[in-house]
Order: sequence, then structure tokens, then C-alpha cells
Amino acid sequence: MRKLRYNQVVKSLLQTSEWASFRKDLGWQAHDIEDISVLEKKLPLGKSFLYAPEVEYGAVENFEDFLKNIKKIAKENKTIFFRLEILDKNDVEVVEKLKKNGFIKAFEEVQPEWRQIVNISGVEEEILAGMKQKGRYNIRVAQKHNVVVEKSEKIEDFYQIFLETSKRDGFEIRPLKYFQKLMEFFSSDGVAELWVARYNNKTVAAIIATFYDGVASYLYGASSDEYRNVMAPYLLHWQVMKRAKEKGCKFYDLLAVAPEGVESHKYIGITRFKEQFGGEKVQIIGSYDLVYKPVWYKMFKFAEKVRRK
Repeated sequence: MRKLRYNQVVKSLLQTSEWASFRKDLGWQAHDIEDISVLEKKLPLGKSFLYAPEVEYGAVENFEDFLKNIKKIAKENKTIFFRLEILDKNDVEVVEKLKKNGFIKAFEEVQPEWRQIVNISGVEEEILAGMKQKGRYNIRVAQKHNVVVEKSEKIEDFYQIFLETSKRDGFEIRPLKYFQKLMEFFSSDGVAELWVARYNNKTVAAIIATFYDGVASYLYGASSDEYRNVMAPYLLHWQVMKRAKEKGCKFYDLLAVAPEGVESHKYIGITRFKEQFGGEKVQIIGSYDLVYKPVWYKMFKFAEKVRRK
């Protein structure tokens, strides 16, 4: 299979005007600074923070001018900090430049820093050959059980399974309204699609995936505790990968995995699952914060840790 570099084709849906409009509809503000989308979240006591999601470093033509414009907006909006999230593969020189401009590593990532990326530019046989043996086997298990995979518009069905998944795995989820808005903004033109796997006429797994500029991203997934033996999620992912190829995508981004070489991590379980589809772990530069109000930043950091317990 032809070797593709991660940075060669990856661009982010989160840096589009459509994504900014979606977030505005959920209560954020949006600024366009030198063609970079910067989101603003209002906080209590008149404060705010700024966040530029998944920016390609090369898209910022003049970094110093960009930061001057950010500082101006920050001053006008009593901003505590500016979080810059860089999508490029980890690069020591870029990190050093960030630090020289006053950035510190963010205390938490918004989008995952470590991701499992599968090259799907080849034919189906090549993609299957790149999977682990267990991954291919479990796809066949689901096929033998006659699991049905199909596109769906029933976001409420997805959410019920998502609630079940969050309780089982112990993670916080967004409200139903978020997913309804997401599909409202992006499903009409095929950027976002909901795919489900059914067994005995019951939905047992579901995926919300996006397809943008050559990259398919596994945004959200859910699976039921019932009928786990039929391995429905494996066939579901395989179908979404084939769908991504139909749409001309070169990569399937499975998103969050545990860092390379780490044995104990909250993502260890899903990492083992995602690795069955082959590909490689990629570390992006990720999130760095430029702090304008240090005392408020410490308070915000503490409040976020308490909120997420």
C-alpha cells in the first residue's frame, strides 16, 4: 500500500466556518483571525477563554501578528487564557517556538493528542491485510451472525446506547441536544453520518463519523452490553471504512488512544479495540495555553478538575 504521511492530507472540519456556526448555535462566540477560526467561551464574572481547535501550524502565516490579534481580542473580552491546538504531527521545533512565545502545555486536551490512524487509500484487500488477525476474525464473526449495518437518522436510538456505554465505561457525555444539532448542521450534505449495527432487529452498536477533505473521523461510538458475542462493532467500523473510501477519504482517524508505551491509562481498553483495525499511533502537537490571567487560570484549572471527577 502506498505510504501516506499523516500531515499530507489531514485538515480539520473544526477549522471551518460551518463548525464555527455549529458552536455558535450552542452558545460560543466565533472570531476569524487571519483565516484561523478562534472560539470564545463566556465564563462567570465576565471572564472568558479562547480556543483555536485543530489548527495546521503552516496555516498561520505570521505567528507573531496572529498572537497580537489574539491578545487584542483577549483584552476586550477579559480572557483568562488562549488555548491553541495544533493538528500537526509532534514536532520539537514547533513546540519550542510555542514555548518561546509564552505558551505552556495545557493541563488537559480538548481533542485527543494520541490517535490511531488507518491508511485506507489502498484496495479493500490491502486494508484488511493491514488489520490484526483478531480484527479480521471478528468482522467475519459478525458477518456469520448476520449483523446488519446500515445508515440511520435516528439519533435518539444512538443516544440511548451512548448513555449505556458511558455508564459502563465511566465517562461524561454531552446532552442529546448536542448530537441533534451536530446532525442538523452536518448530515444534510453528507459530512456527518450515523451508522448502526443491528442484531435480531435491535440496535446494538452505533457510530457517528465525519467525512471531510480526505479524512474520515470516528467522532462518537456506542455499543450495547447485549449480544456482545456477535462482534457488531467490528463489522460496523469496517462498513464505515468502506463508506469513507466511497467518499474519497485516504485516512480513517479512530481518534483517542493511550500514548505509546503506556501500560496504565484511561484509554487502554479502547486502544486495544482500535488497534485491531491496523494503522499507526500518531501523536499530534496538541494543546498549548497562553495565559493572560495566572490567578484566574489556576482557579479555572481547579474548577475543571473538580467538575470532571
